[in-house]
Amino acid sequence: MRIALVQELEGRVLQIDELEEVGRFGSEMLKYNVAQGILGAELYNVDQEMQCLYRVRDMISLNEYFERGNMNMIQLAGLLEQLAQILTRCQEYFLDEKNLLLQCDCMFLDEKQRLQIPYLDGYNKKINEGISRLLEKFMDTMNHQDKELAFFVYGLHRLSRDSHFDLNKLSVFLDENRKKKVSQRGDDRKERRELPLEEENHLHVLPQAEKKSEQKPEQPWGKWVVSAAVSVVIGIILYQAGIIQNPVSGGLDLRRSSILVVVLMVAVYCYHKKESISHDQTRKIVREAEKEITDNTIQLVSTCTDETITLEQTEGGYWMVNLIPQDWHRPEIKIRKSPFFIGKDGAKADEIIGEGEVSRIHVKVVADAQGVFMIDQESTNGTFVNGRRLVPWERCRLEDGDMIGISSIYYKVELYS
Repeated sequence: MRIALVQELEGRVLQIDELEEVGRFGSEMLKYNVAQGILGAELYNVDQEMQCLYRVRDMISLNEYFERGNMNMIQLAGLLEQLAQILTRCQEYFLDEKNLLLQCDCMFLDEKQRLQIPYLDGYNKKINEGISRLLEKFMDTMNHQDKELAFFVYGLHRLSRDSHFDLNKLSVFLDENRKKKVSQRGDDRKERRELPLEEENHLHVLPQAEKKSEQKPEQPWGKWVVSAAVSVVIGIILYQAGIIQNPVSGGLDLRRSSILVVVLMVAVYCYHKKESISHDQTRKIVREAEKEITDNTIQLVSTCTDETITLEQTEGGYWMVNLIPQDWHRPEIKIRKSPFFIGKDGAKADEIIGEGEVSRIHVKVVADAQGVFMIDQESTNGTFVNGRRLVPWERCRLEDGDMIGISSIYYKVELYS
C-alpha cells in the first residue's frame, strides 16, 4: 500500500494505491451517508489496480499540527475525545473501526479543528496499535517539561500497548482524567475557602473593585443641578425673611443678592472639591489593594516545589520523612529538604544507591502545603508505592506507613508532621 498527499487545483488529495484487496461496503455507505469525522473514499480502477482518493482540500494533517508544538493536555484530551466519538460512530453506521486509518499523516483537522479520519475497507489494523503510534508521534514534539501532559501521555501510551485495549478502555481513561481535573478544581476552591479570614478579606477586595468598575459612571452635571436648585430655595427663603430685600422699595436688594450668590457659589465649589478629593482617595485605596493582591498572587504562583527549602519551612506545617529499609544492612534515608533526589549519580543525587538496577536519578521527593509527594523520574526499573508502579512524573502522595520500592529495594515511610 502506497500513501501520498497530492496537491491539486481544488486542494489536497490523499491518494492510496497498490492495494491488495479493497471492499466496497464502507465506501458505498459513506457515499450516501454523512458520518461526521469519517472520510469516505472515491474508488477508481487504474491500470487494473484499485486506487482510493480522499479529498481533504485545505485540511492539515496531525503530523503538521504536532510539529507546530505548544499543544497542551486539554487540547490533546479533546482530540482523543473526538477520536472516541468517531469510533463510536463507526459502530452506529455498521462500520468496522479497524478500517480507520489511524496514522498521523492520514488523520486531518479541518478549519473548525474537527478531526477527520479516512475509512479504508480491508485495512484491518488494531485500534491500540494506531493510538500507540499516534502517541509516540506526539511524544517527539510535546513539551516534556509539562509534567501533567507527560503523565497523561505516558499513562495512556502504557494502556494502549495492551492488546486488549479498545474503545471502552479509552473512554474510561478519558472520563477518569476529566473527573480528576474537576476534583482538582474543587480542591482549589476548598483551599481558597479554608484561607485565614485576613487573607480571605483581601481576596474579596478585587471582585468588589471590578464590580464598581462595571457600574455606569456618575454624571457630574446632576450634582450641579441639585446644588443650583438648593441655592434657589435658599434664596427664596432669605427673600421671604427680608434678608435680601431693599428696606425702602421692598424689592430685591442687588448688593445683598450678589453677596449671597458669591457665598453660595463658594460653598458649592468647596463641597464638590472635597467630595472629589474623597473619591480620589477611595480610588487610590482600591488601587493599592489590587496591587497588594497582585503581589500576593505572584508570590503564591511562583512558589515552585523545585526550589530547595527545608521541610520545616513548607507551608502548612512541619514535615520530617524517614525511609526505613526492609534490608537492615542498608542505611536509613532521612529527607529534610525539598526537592530530594534519590539515585546512583553521585553528582546530582542527594541520597546515593549504587546498585545497577537503580537509575542515575531514580525518584524525587517534594513537599508543599498539601503534603509530601514522590515522583518517578522516568526510571528504567520503576518506582512503586504500596505495590503500584508509578507512571513517570506522577505525583503520588505519601502517607505514614506506606511501603515504597525504588526498583527492587524497599523502604517503609515514616512521616512526621
